[in-house]
Formats: sequence, C-alpha cells, structure tokens
Amino acid sequence: MKERWEAWKNKYWPPKKDQLLILVLLGLLLAVIVFPMEQEKKEEEGQEVIAEAADEKEEGADYESRMEQKLESLLGTVEGVGEVRVMLTFEGSGEKRVEKDQIQSADQTSEETIYEEHGSSERTPYVTSQSNPRVEGVLVIAQGGGNSQVRKEILEAAQALFGIDAHKIKIMKMEGTQ
Repeated sequence: MKERWEAWKNKYWPPKKDQLLILVLLGLLLAVIVFPMEQEKKEEEGQEVIAEAADEKEEGADYESRMEQKLESLLGTVEGVGEVRVMLTFEGSGEKRVEKDQIQSADQTSEETIYEEHGSSERTPYVTSQSNPRVEGVLVIAQGGGNSQVRKEILEAAQALFGIDAHKIKIMKMEGTQ
C-alpha cells in the first residue's frame, strides 16, 4: 500500500501548471454557483416581506369593513334611525408585538427576534399580541338623521363604542327622507 502511495505521489506531486489551472477554474465555478443562490435567497426574503405587508394591509381593510358593517347593523335596529350608512376612519394600521430574546454579553445587551418555522424555509416573527387600528372619525348618514333625539342617540353610541370626542363624529340626514 505504501508503495502505491509513493508511486502516485511521485507521478502527480507537485501538480503541473495545467492541473493547477483546472483546480483554480473549478474553485471559481463553485464560487459563481454559490453566490447567485445567496442573492436569490435575499430576493425571496424581500418578496416574503412584501407579501406579509400586503396580507397585513388586507387584514386591516377587512377589519375596517367589518367594523363599519357592525355599526350599520346596530344603528339600523335603533328606533327612528331607519336605513343607515357608516364610514369610519382609522389611525394607523394596528400594531403587532413580536417576541424578542435578550442576549447579554460582558459589555452590551442586544435583542433578537424569535421566529416561527413553517415548512423548510418559511420563517415568520412570533407575534405575542396584536392590536387593531384605533377609530379616529365616524360619519353616519341615516334616514332619521334630521331628528335631534336620534342624532343624540347615534352620537352617544359612537362615543361609547369608540371612545372618541363628539367633534369627530358627524351625523347627517339621508337624501330623499322626510
């Protein structure tokens, strides 16, 4: 066995110029193959962040329309209000709080986000709590909007539900009603 090794070593060592050139070219080829993959991963991560933001925006819009529908439904059952249309304006888009680990070293403390693993490559931040956007203004158009008692009831209901000031609530009479 030792004789074979000696024979191989004498024949191939030190490598000749053409063999060195082939090894260098193979190394460059491997580097070219690996680096674009990392770039593609970064692009995919960027696309995931954009998709998550779009999902959050869609969730926010869904929440807003559900709140408008609920208020319309509730006010529509109040005596004297009649048919009603509601528009709500919101401040911001809500807030998500993510879990973070504190990493302490001898001279500094840093925080690192905790992620949930979904499948082979999907990671999303671990959300500990989520708050919905705050209602900033209310517009109510109702058939009974011309009646002062009905206006007062609608105003008080909106203030109680959303905790906003009276000057941020506008009540109007619906067109075509008497």
